[in-house]
Amino acid sequence: MCAKKKKTGFPVMEEMTVKMVREYLEKNKSIILPVGLMEQHGYHLPLITDALVAKETGRMAAERLGILMAPVLCASFSGGNLPGTINISPAVTSLIVNDTLVSLASQGFKKIYIILGHGGGENLNALNIGLRVLLNSNPVFSDVLLALLPAWSFDESGIGWKKALKEKDYHAGWLETSIVMALAPELVHMEEMELDEKPAAAGKEDPENYMQAEKIVNDPMVIARVRQKKAIKVGVHGYPPDASPELGRKLVEETVALMVKKISELERKYDGKYKKVRLIQDPPAA
Repeated sequence: MCAKKKKTGFPVMEEMTVKMVREYLEKNKSIILPVGLMEQHGYHLPLITDALVAKETGRMAAERLGILMAPVLCASFSGGNLPGTINISPAVTSLIVNDTLVSLASQGFKKIYIILGHGGGENLNALNIGLRVLLNSNPVFSDVLLALLPAWSFDESGIGWKKALKEKDYHAGWLETSIVMALAPELVHMEEMELDEKPAAAGKEDPENYMQAEKIVNDPMVIARVRQKKAIKVGVHGYPPDASPELGRKLVEETVALMVKKISELERKYDGKYKKVRLIQDPPAA
């Protein structure tokens, strides 16, 4: 467990005994699995921001639904390299998540809801591919529902993630700062807030613009080395001064309410049988 422990009236897995989990499984076979990482979030937000978002929104949804929550996994790939950031390669992230799922399914959990607090193209691609292979290759999942629920996908009103992306508030800006102000105000240090100077601030124009690509030979068939720009010293891609705890509470409440709605819908529809659906292939490479 890598997030700060918060006492609740709802039993989360790491606080339970073998007997308690066994008794839970006799009545309910659903579980929420939060996934985040330790990553640079400027000088004003904690490294655990993404894991905190996954854990706390997952915990609140679990409480409302009466569903058990597994320990948060701090295993993802950031791409950043400022002090405190812990990068787990996308392939290993996928293996860690998959092994965790195998353990849960083998114990008898049939409906597993994976809540993501961190995105990144590398992570999402690795997780999606890994989960498909897992379902195809491991018979323990023959009647198991796996759902991937990114926290940023729950923004019906458009005042949160959608607005932030439109304003190019990608990382440690007003959106994430507001959310952490609501979830763990003691971990926010606005008095320490700084922004990267240009050209690092150009990251506001593109979520991946804090990275730079290099090739030994500039040819389409040569693999590029992609690294964070050396100009990045703080790791903020947005405008945190616009944050507020009031906005954070609204964003958290909407996220949790929509998570509960989606999970409730999936719970009602689950019957343990796989059915044929339209196959959506990845776009061809050429």
